[in-house]
Amino acid sequence: MTRAVILIVDALGFELACALPGFGAVVPERRRVETVLGFSSGALPTLFSGRLPHEHGRWMMYRRARRATPFAGFRALGLLPQRIQRSWKFGRWLHRWVERRGVRGYFQLYEVPRPLLESFDLAERRDLFAPGGLEVDTLWDSLARRRLPHRVWNWRTPEAAALAEAQAALANGSERVVVVYTADLDAALHREGSSGATVRERLHTYERWLAGLAADARARGDSLWLYLLSDHGMVNVTRHVDVMAAVDRLAVRAPHDFLAFYDSTMARFWWRTPGARDAVRAALGPPLGGHWLTDEELTAGGCRFERREYGEDLFLLDPGVLMVPSFMGSHPVAAMHGYAPSHPDMAALFASNRPLPERLRHLTDVRGFFETELDALASEAS
Repeated sequence: MTRAVILIVDALGFELACALPGFGAVVPERRRVETVLGFSSGALPTLFSGRLPHEHGRWMMYRRARRATPFAGFRALGLLPQRIQRSWKFGRWLHRWVERRGVRGYFQLYEVPRPLLESFDLAERRDLFAPGGLEVDTLWDSLARRRLPHRVWNWRTPEAAALAEAQAALANGSERVVVVYTADLDAALHREGSSGATVRERLHTYERWLAGLAADARARGDSLWLYLLSDHGMVNVTRHVDVMAAVDRLAVRAPHDFLAFYDSTMARFWWRTPGARDAVRAALGPPLGGHWLTDEELTAGGCRFERREYGEDLFLLDPGVLMVPSFMGSHPVAAMHGYAPSHPDMAALFASNRPLPERLRHLTDVRGFFETELDALASEAS
């Protein structure tokens, strides 16, 4: 019997995989895959749907609220003492409150000012790893239509448990397609950078796991199609800048004159009063380590949204420059993603023990490739 194993390792960049001697011998076919501008919140939907962000509707984790938001009523939290607003326990309670309001997708509150949350909405309301998770068709919808027995492990299951359960399913179950997503490497890269010991250990873990699955399959007389892929790479941080302080020094003020969201590599703005745009744009520029994205750049990357829900003007930092503090955190990290996709370290990886076409060069190409592979798998089962 032929089975397919798809291991999606968040932040496993092409350059990182190539830098580790001998890595990936069990999946020798390898392609550099260009990612999209932003983070996993936009890259994973592109990977699963084969469409760019402006087509599938997801880009950043947070977008401006235009209708009902799961953060309704959060403005009143500004009346609470700062020590309570910033406490970990209170944050966990707010997280559960948002989940009770029907959010099934991945999100974190990070250090977004609690009273400001009411101005924003979560793009990922539904489970991205399930049929119907996007407004457009995805790989998961395709698997459901084909009625191929399959099982998916995502961020809800700790990595070690997911890998062990997937291995057991292949040994004892009837699944024809097994998919495991893990973000443990992403976390290790943030902590240690690309040369970290934990990073190397995680890569060896994935390699041993895939090699073990292949050996088990041979012993059973099965044929195993292996796929190792990622959504983006990671860039080592070389410099920190305080974008928030540069904006706070201005005469215009948030949220009265403008609304701002500070991601770790990007500052996004919506304007509310005359003059706010000119003042902020003049304060942020190349000397700070970034540039204002043009409509041409956003259109070329598939990230220009007509309603500007992800920002009317966006200031993107240069690769390796980290915003500290930001709404994502107040402390430096060793590596970050969310930079221009053209940077070599931002490229994602696609590796397999199956032949890979030359056209597999962008995240939007992955869905079509898997459709062809599933056709072949389904034809064998019929």
